Amino acid sequence: MKRNAKIIGLAGVLALCLLLTGCYQPPDEVNNGGQNGTTATPFFNTVAPSPTIQITPDTKPVDVQNTIAGINIGQQTEQPTQPSGSDNGWGNWGQAPTDTPSAPSTPTPFPSGMIQLITAAPDGTVPTAGTITAIPVTPTPTVAPVTPTPTPKSLQRGFTGSDAVRAVQKRLKELGFYKGSADGDFGPATEEAVKAFQKANGLTADGKVGEKTLAKMNGTSAVSAKQANATAAPKATAKNNPKVTNTPRPTATPDLSKDVYLELNTKGKKVETLQRRLIELGWLEGSVTGRYDETTEAAVSAFQKKAKLWVDGKAGPDTLKKLYSSSAPRGSNPIASKRETLELGSEGNEVKRMQQKLKDLNYLSGSVDGKFGVATEAAVIAFQKNNNLTADGKAGTATLNKLYSGTAKKSSGTQINLSSDDGHTSGRDTSGISSTGYITLEDGSSGEQVRTLQKRLKDLGYYTGSVDGNYGDGTKAAVIAFQQRNNLKADGKAGPATQRVLYGSKSNITYGSMRQGEESSAVKNMQYTLYELDYYDGAIDGKYGQTTADAVRAFQIQNKITPVDGVAGSKTLSKLYSSDAIPATAADPNYDTVQYGDTGMLVQDVQGCLIDYGYLDQMTGVYDDATVAAVKAFQSAHGLTPDGKCGQNTLQVLFGY
Repeated sequence: MKRNAKIIGLAGVLALCLLLTGCYQPPDEVNNGGQNGTTATPFFNTVAPSPTIQITPDTKPVDVQNTIAGINIGQQTEQPTQPSGSDNGWGNWGQAPTDTPSAPSTPTPFPSGMIQLITAAPDGTVPTAGTITAIPVTPTPTVAPVTPTPTPKSLQRGFTGSDAVRAVQKRLKELGFYKGSADGDFGPATEEAVKAFQKANGLTADGKVGEKTLAKMNGTSAVSAKQANATAAPKATAKNNPKVTNTPRPTATPDLSKDVYLELNTKGKKVETLQRRLIELGWLEGSVTGRYDETTEAAVSAFQKKAKLWVDGKAGPDTLKKLYSSSAPRGSNPIASKRETLELGSEGNEVKRMQQKLKDLNYLSGSVDGKFGVATEAAVIAFQKNNNLTADGKAGTATLNKLYSGTAKKSSGTQINLSSDDGHTSGRDTSGISSTGYITLEDGSSGEQVRTLQKRLKDLGYYTGSVDGNYGDGTKAAVIAFQQRNNLKADGKAGPATQRVLYGSKSNITYGSMRQGEESSAVKNMQYTLYELDYYDGAIDGKYGQTTADAVRAFQIQNKITPVDGVAGSKTLSKLYSSDAIPATAADPNYDTVQYGDTGMLVQDVQGCLIDYGYLDQMTGVYDDATVAAVKAFQSAHGLTPDGKCGQNTLQVLFGY
């Protein structure tokens, strides 16, 4: 029996040696099946090593699969215990037991991050738990891949449509170095702003936005333009640099050691110096004002174009450097001599700019529209007269020079309203038109009637010229001013309506009726009078059509004449040809509301219109239920509140006003 035990023991040692040298694998290493087809608990489960290191005696059998030359690497999970019924428990290790195993004990797990070293016993027997030691191993940390930060792309002049450039421009604006728009276009202005930022922040001023510039720009330590100016060296005082007055000297060159930007509406000594230099070089005409106005801007633009610089009309560092250099190009004539002449019918931004300037000087009122009409022409004439220029109504070189200079005189008279400026009305045919003894006087007319007109305008303070009987520009401007003040069509022509208001005359004539469908010279006279009062803007052709009838209806509403029927009867014409006829733009009509139960002429007028429009069947003269229903239907169809009452708004729409 003892002999058998020794043989078994030696066999076990031999098996162990084979295992240690990797020359033998037990069957269970590849057999994952348990008894009766069940899944066996695996002998090992490799997991990632933990950084925590503990040394704990191993109490489990050797992990065969992960053992190489006596060294066990990794962490082991729970393993099967020695099966019962064997003499020493090792003969059947690794094989499925044939009898019922005993309840497994819970072994102490082999610590993670350890190397399990198996040492043979001195007598060559199977190693015991005490001879298996754990040696700590420092795990190699897993390092996440690092994506290298790309070097920022250098932004420079010529880049267009870039969001990166737009972001730089916005940042430069925040810091006060850039005044243009953040449009994403890296132009000269952006380049100059970058240079200014770089100089203020101790960087190489090359105008390119590289890594260092971008980092500084977006950092909290970025120096703003305001901070840079605050820390700039103080200017030299007169005490240290006494002024020399005996020897004349050329225009002083400004200090260009730091960036200077001069543009429209800038004021001060630097602008004065700039203007002197522009005058010396023949680019600017006029006096030195110290204000960067439109003329100065135009002169700078012309200089930039000649010097092959970026043309923006702003005097930045590059422009100033070239301007004050010995190689600065000269202009043959002052810039104003190259201005385009603006006159009646001209349109565009130049006209709009001129109108705004005339407004600033109190010659015009209203919204500028960029259209050179008769009101604009009258304002130009008034400006020319007040500034001792040829009063021809055309804004040429001399006029625009004076207008944009700092010495232009303001108007102390009546402003001309742009709201009725119409460049087409001056061309309306008014030949042969007369009424109540008045004929139309206009540009080119002459004689005693013109002299009477001039005297009356002079008495009222509208005319300052000589009473010579010639209807010229001065007379035309005075007529426009009078028409503006009296809510008449401001076309510069003294028609019958204008003269009646001017002289305060009234008509004692009894008129016959005219209605739609007629054609005569009397209709033509009426049309022109309605035009003068701003009710009619159709053709003055003597044909009584729908447009003429609507104008008559509007006149009747404004002047509270009933019935409002669009027929020019005696009452309507007597009011129309009087000096107290109310123009369309004088005031809104103020009607009393007519409603259920009312009677009278206004009710009849309402019912007549409702019948014409197909909302009512018959006229009763009483504001009855049928009238209320018809008014509600009319109001709903025209976007009015359907309350069945004829108030101000309903009456205006109903009467076609």
